[in-house]
Parts: sequence; C-alpha cells; structure tokens
Amino acid sequence: MADKQLQAAMKNILSGLNNMKEEHEKSRFIKFWSDITIPLKLKDALGNFKKYELDDIRKAHDIQGVSSLKKADLQKVLEERILSLGNLYLLWDEERFGWLIKAASNGGHVSAGSLGWEQVEYLRTTGLIYSGTYNGEKSLVVPQELITAILELNKDENATSVIRRNTEWIKLTKGLLYYYGTLSFTVLIEMLEKYTGKALPIREYLYVIHEANAYRRKDIRIDDNGYSDKRVMDPKKVKEEHKSRSNVAYYPFTKDQLLTAGEQNFTDRNRSYLQFVRFLTANFSVEKDIAEQIVEECTYAVRIDQGPNEVMQYLSRHLEMDSMETLQEVADHVVHLMNNTRQWILKGYTPAELGRLERNHLQPVPSKEINRVKEERKAGRNDRCPCGSGKKYKKCCGA
Repeated sequence: MADKQLQAAMKNILSGLNNMKEEHEKSRFIKFWSDITIPLKLKDALGNFKKYELDDIRKAHDIQGVSSLKKADLQKVLEERILSLGNLYLLWDEERFGWLIKAASNGGHVSAGSLGWEQVEYLRTTGLIYSGTYNGEKSLVVPQELITAILELNKDENATSVIRRNTEWIKLTKGLLYYYGTLSFTVLIEMLEKYTGKALPIREYLYVIHEANAYRRKDIRIDDNGYSDKRVMDPKKVKEEHKSRSNVAYYPFTKDQLLTAGEQNFTDRNRSYLQFVRFLTANFSVEKDIAEQIVEECTYAVRIDQGPNEVMQYLSRHLEMDSMETLQEVADHVVHLMNNTRQWILKGYTPAELGRLERNHLQPVPSKEINRVKEERKAGRNDRCPCGSGKKYKKCCGA
C-alpha cells in the first residue's frame, strides 16, 4: 500500500512539474511573440516592459545610480541611452551586429527564423532589438528612431573593425577549446596572441567573451581550471593529461581550422566519421541525419576518453546487429573512428598521430578490446567468462 501511495505521489509531482513547465513555456511565448506594431516607437517598446525587464536593460548598458528610480523615470533614462545607441554593440560579434543591421535595412524588422529563446532574451535586454509577431511571423524589431543611426553605424569603419576583431576572438577561443578541451587562462591568451599576431587587450577580451557567453548561454565554461569547451565533463582531468604530456606540443592547427571549428554547431567530419555514416545508412534502416547523430555521439564518447566497450554498448542500444559479421564490421569502424578522432586529453592529436610521436607511451586502440566485446556477445550465461577470470560469465562480466 505504501508503495502504491509513493508511486501516486511521484506521479502527481511529475505531473505538477510538467504543468509548471508548460505554463512557463506559454508565458515566455506570450512575452516574446505577442503581436507587435511596425513602425515601433522606442517609448512604446519600453513601456511594454516590466520594471525588472527595464532593470535588465540598465545592467546591460552598465548605467549606474538609477536602480532605485520608479519605472517611468527609469524608462526616460533608458530612452536617452538607447537613442545614442550606447556602446554595448562594441562587444558584439558579426552575428549579433548582423541582426541589428538586417532589421534596420528592412524597414525596422527581420524574421527571427529559428533563433533560440536564449538569444532572443539576450537581444531584448539590449534595448536595441525587440521581438514580436508581425504579419504572422516571429520577428526581431528595432525602434523607428534608431534605424538611421544603425545604418550609419554600419558605415563606420572603426565600429565594423571592432566587430570583426570580436568575431575572430570568439571563434578562435571556441575553436581552441573544441580541439583542446580545457586550457588555462595563461595558455589560452598565449595561443590567441600567436594566432592573431597581436598582444591581447585582456580587459576588452574578457568583456567580449562574457557577452558571447550571455548570448549563447555558456558555450564556454569558465572555472578554476581555466576555459573549457561546454561539453568537457572533467576539466581537471583534461589539464592533468595535458601536463602528463609536457614533452608534446599542442597539435599545430592552422588559424583557418580554428576559425572553422569556432562556428556554431561545428562537427569535425573527418574521413573515418564520414565512412562510418555511409556504412550505417547502407547497412541499417537509418536516415542520414540519424546516422550522423549516432556517429557524433560515438565521437563525443571518444573525446571524453570512453573506451571501445562503452561505444559498442551505446551502438548496441541503437542498432540491430543480427550477425557476427555485422558486429565485426561495426567494431572495425569503431576502432578506425577512435584512432582517428582528435581527443582533448591528447592535446588535439588523434591516437594514431600521437602514437607515431610517442610509440612507447601511447598506442592506437587495441583490437583485442573490441574482440572482448564480441566474445561477450557470444558467451552463454553458464560459459566461462571470456575475460579470463575462470568464473562463469553470469557470475563475472555478465553479472
């Protein structure tokens, strides 16, 4: 009876959480995408915001000493700052600046496309860009009074030069972390200065990265270990592995490689990756996009230093391997993928590349580990365990 009551209570809690989530989604949709009038006047745009939203704009523009003002008075302060455009855009990259220019060039509005809610929320806190539904389409809108100034800004070589510089900083940073995983602040700065060929103004760089992280909600993880790619689970381990290979230089990527890796949603689709995708689409009932998702997860598992056993277990949950021949082919592709995937702990090298540099320290993934996975698939519950323990499989690895 107690178990039934507990299950009922848990069901009610989960139902309540789901309802809260749905209500939050509805509230956010109304907040972001209510009907909007174009041309939009700045006074009307700010007037639709609540006091706490105006405070967010104040913080974004770093306006001091006005937090205690009433809404009407705070709105007047913000109108004055926004009409001058402020200088927040000088911390932006080409993507955020582009939204501003595209909207101004199109009579004050542009389709928001598939822009995520986090990015929309960020843009709304600038006071320069607002959101709403116009003619049935989700749109980003700039107030009518700002259009001329924004278009003039796009002709300002000093401003556009800073935007290009910021874009390069952000992409190089993300590219370095994509391949190396985690870097101390000192090493990161040294690398950025090497690739840009210039001394880095630290204060400006930090502001630019902070704003980029606010727009893309922590694409870059910053903590006591330094700067990390957002998918690094154990930054400390990555740094320790780097230190253990102090005699090996970081893999020498070109600047173009890093800039490409710094693009949003970049995936390093090398030859082994593409071969694996083609193999899956040709031999299993999966579409190309699903096959790519599967291989991307395998690649990520390799990058976080998971072994072939874990990768094969993941694949066995998503693929129907109905023969030992198929299992062997999958295993061969896994070995090839693992030996040719750039790893964080290997300073950006693949195991095959680093194996050639330090033969006595690291060898490519041994096939015998994959063979053990295949043997486990064949072993009966009462057979001796293929791991060599002498125990029955059901009381050892099959437990």
